Amino acid sequence: MKATYQPNRAKDGVIVDQILSGGHMLAGGRLQDIHEQSAVQNYDIGTRLVLDDRVFRYCKAGGDLVAMKAGHNGNGPTECNSAAAEYAAGTFEVTILDTTARVKDYYKNGYLWIMTAAAYQLYRIKSSAVGAGVSVKLTLYEALKTKVPASTWCTAWPNIYSNILGTTSGRMSNVIVSLIPVTSGYYFWGQTWGPCFGTAFNTVPGRNDNDRELFFNTDGALMSSKDVDWTAGNPLPQRAGFLITNTSPWNGEEGGDQLYMLQLSP
Repeated sequence: MKATYQPNRAKDGVIVDQILSGGHMLAGGRLQDIHEQSAVQNYDIGTRLVLDDRVFRYCKAGGDLVAMKAGHNGNGPTECNSAAAEYAAGTFEVTILDTTARVKDYYKNGYLWIMTAAAYQLYRIKSSAVGAGVSVKLTLYEALKTKVPASTWCTAWPNIYSNILGTTSGRMSNVIVSLIPVTSGYYFWGQTWGPCFGTAFNTVPGRNDNDRELFFNTDGALMSSKDVDWTAGNPLPQRAGFLITNTSPWNGEEGGDQLYMLQLSP
């Protein structure tokens, strides 16, 4: 880290080569490269890494992943009631009636939505206790703003980076792109923003004029806008970003390219 001074603005600042935020290296953890997987967790899940023009999130693979294809968030919602007790405004802990057994911190850095009559509430979850299939105690980063009556309807979501799947499901959204093949159960850095390369689904992007917007196929491959069915009433695939390069034909080549600006989470 290097201190800097901008005389025209009379402002101090620093120059850094990379930034970690939204999480930390774990006690006993080690530096893990963006092109490396690890059987041992080294950072908090969801930790954000800013490196050159790109942004990454620390993830856990819930299945084997293919390099240069997008990975899906495999976690679904838990819809349930809060426990049969009132929670006062200012409280940091809420117990939900989750009937699935949960490991400690299953919901860590996920979200809790509470449907109170006074106002809907959404909070980030700091940690969660072990759940034996009856209930789970959640600790929030912020205290409740209004009271929560007993047995209030709510929904809890785990961290979106804690169960990354390589699948063909049309019911899951892509949240990262893996730069490397990843083994199920391993930890890795998934790219979420910046220059990235994609595996073409069918048409090579950019071989047609104005073919610049890109989308994800259900298997995480990169789709040209030519491969999207734009018929009115049809569902649209998830947007991936836009093509970066000049894709005009050159030296007898047809043109087109797969270097694109990934735009998932900056």
